Amino acid sequence: MTANPEPGFSFLAKLTVHTGEPIDAGPTPLGHRRVIPITGGTVTGRIQGDVLPLGADWSLVRADGSASVDARYLVRTHDGAVLTVTNTGVLTSSGALTSPRLEAAEGPYRWLNDAPLVGTLVPLVEDDVTVGVSLEFHLVTVS
Repeated sequence: MTANPEPGFSFLAKLTVHTGEPIDAGPTPLGHRRVIPITGGTVTGRIQGDVLPLGADWSLVRADGSASVDARYLVRTHDGAVLTVTNTGVLTSSGALTSPRLEAAEGPYRWLNDAPLVGTLVPLVEDDVTVGVSLEFHLVTVS
């Protein structure tokens, strides 16, 4: 019998994403909806560039206090490519894991379209106000 390969992780990028004032959409059957505008940021690592001031996280605060992440925004790389980032996950009191997906046009970043990624998320807080998030994206590898 052949053993399944062991998964591993390879660092891809760190994103510092700045956010604006949340828009309170109120309670829904799924939880309390807040739409958090994305106002910019930076990307470092194997991908380098800027988070464009376009997009939002359609956050949902659940009855148990956890919050779902459902963000979509754009990154312009240092060499001019535009990547679409879709990032979903759950933020709990013990931290957050996300499932980022990157979409790229034909060219040097095309390989990201099929890249299995996992992310971590930490809120950035200044004077008791959340001003953004720090994300790390890791490529899932097998050996």
